[in-house]
Amino acid sequence: MTLFNAQNFQTALNQDGEFKIAGRFLDGALRLQFDEQALLLKFRDGRLTEMVTPALFDSADINITGPLSSWQEFLKPIPKPFFHDMFAAIVRKQFQWSGDSETFFAYYGAFRRMFQIMRDHAIH
Repeated sequence: MTLFNAQNFQTALNQDGEFKIAGRFLDGALRLQFDEQALLLKFRDGRLTEMVTPALFDSADINITGPLSSWQEFLKPIPKPFFHDMFAAIVRKQFQWSGDSETFFAYYGAFRRMFQIMRDHAIH
């Protein structure tokens, strides 16, 4: 299932001024899990350089996992309460996260902006 237009999302993210500032030193990978499907986002110097289906042994610095229904709600233009922000959704047990907490919180502003841009390119 395609949740958002990946090419348009990547282009918009890499051109976004707010993301460029918030994520300017971001190097690493973020894995997003949608039920049985996953997407690995690779960042270098604050740019999204690659989005791929992860191979069996691909690792990520941060993992965010949730049921497809939660991702669909999260990516709505106006989501229901507690789906407006990833951290709120994690606290309310709609998603789970794991990985490097220092990276997660240091770049949370960048990830928050990234999710907004993803929402802007969602397919409904």
